[in-house]
Amino acid sequence: MTQKKVIVNANIITMASKIKDLHCRALAIENGHIAAVGSEARMANFINQGWPIEDFNGKTVLPGFIDTHEHLMLTGSQETSVHLDKVVSKDEILELMSDRASITPKGDWVNGSFLNEQNIKEKTMPTRDDLDRAIPDHPVFIMHVTCHMCSLNTKALEILNLPLDLEGLDLKGGEPTGLIRDPGILTFVHPAMADIVTADVKLRNLLTAAGMALKKGITTVHALDGGLLGPGDTAVIWQNRHQLPIHVVCYNQSMNIEEVKDLDLPRIGGCICSDGAFEAHTAALFEPYSDEPNNYGTLTYSQEKMDDFILAANREGLQIAIHCESERSIEQVLWAMEKALKTNPRKDHRHRIEHLELPTFNQIKRMAKAGIMASMQPAFIPAFIGQKDMAIYEELLGKTRLERVHPYRTILNAGIPISGGSDSPVTPYDPLKGIQAAVNHPNPLQRVSVFDAIAMFTSTAAWSAFEENEKGTLEKGKFADLVVLENDPFKIPTDQIQDIEIHSVFIKGKRHLINKPVDGNEEIR
Repeated sequence: MTQKKVIVNANIITMASKIKDLHCRALAIENGHIAAVGSEARMANFINQGWPIEDFNGKTVLPGFIDTHEHLMLTGSQETSVHLDKVVSKDEILELMSDRASITPKGDWVNGSFLNEQNIKEKTMPTRDDLDRAIPDHPVFIMHVTCHMCSLNTKALEILNLPLDLEGLDLKGGEPTGLIRDPGILTFVHPAMADIVTADVKLRNLLTAAGMALKKGITTVHALDGGLLGPGDTAVIWQNRHQLPIHVVCYNQSMNIEEVKDLDLPRIGGCICSDGAFEAHTAALFEPYSDEPNNYGTLTYSQEKMDDFILAANREGLQIAIHCESERSIEQVLWAMEKALKTNPRKDHRHRIEHLELPTFNQIKRMAKAGIMASMQPAFIPAFIGQKDMAIYEELLGKTRLERVHPYRTILNAGIPISGGSDSPVTPYDPLKGIQAAVNHPNPLQRVSVFDAIAMFTSTAAWSAFEENEKGTLEKGKFADLVVLENDPFKIPTDQIQDIEIHSVFIKGKRHLINKPVDGNEEIR
């Protein structure tokens, strides 16, 4: 049956730069696509044919948000664990974990997530001894909010059987303390934990995560899964994508090019982690951390390994995305991409560097010259850096390097497209929060306009996956993917953007009302 609708009396912001006036009042939908957009008078032909009319009462309509860097499977699994983002002490962590253990069958895993040890009194992760005292009868796994560090108790260490020479395994007196950082958490712990999860649980995790994204106005996610973070997960997502209420673009986080070709995907990478995370002191720097003068961070791969992978993937015509938080890892990957593109030139490759939190200004110029884009997460600023004064990163990096932290305006001025993401579960799905963070960067020189910030999560986000002809702007012929807001982000104080309520979401013309919780097994209606 043909599905038709005319939306009138709406504040429609098309985000189509080629349209002189970005605002219009009406939009027509037919069979999941936009049939027309413009004035209400322009809809007369559809209305005269009897198309149903809906009055939006002045609500604001934007293209559906696109989160270009998130981990779908990990988001779903973390959501079901004990949330530790609000704790203030180690005792509170142990109490919450013990409470969960009391209702968990003996021997089953007790998992915690979203812990940032910098927010608790002790400023340290729980040790195996701490966890053993509180939860003696269950294996325990606590994930740091960045996913680049974790704590395990003795039972968990025994099950995972970590080798004592694992790089990143913290030892005291020759015995594991229970703390694991990069690269060991990436190369060993994440794959081992992923193997424990059943197929049914994985599907439930995907449905949970998709429902969470939809509630935040997200109509497409770029699922950076598989690889070391979850071997085989990309195939599970790809095979089940039609069961999800949102669109999915898959990146397989593996250097296994044959695996990607078998899945018939045109892209590879995501969090192929060239380095770690600032909070774990494993992001790779040219100069040491200010609070750890002998620590320069960690490169996960040799230059030769990265060169060979990027050369081969580029030769295969794949779009490449690599995780690089800081300057030394950016240099490793940028150098490899420059060499690969010189050997096998491509005009429109759209290779991506993920995160790009601390590039040098020279690296930005080189990225622009090579046509390499940036995939960034503005919500990291309030979550980890310090929205007002970057005080957290000043402790890690000192004052001088702060001018290069998340340099959005410099990147855009260089002509480099920026797509926006959350890195969920590292920060929650919330494009409006990311938009507000980019507009209100604590460094005034790096702030962007509201239009540029929204583009990160709409038009540029679609372009970053070669989907600009289907999504990202509200134009005739594109998917009717819309997010309906209770307020206009262009007309309110910029520090209130994240507080705008989402009324509803349309995906290919099908509406989902955001008015009740989602348990992961039902669509939002």
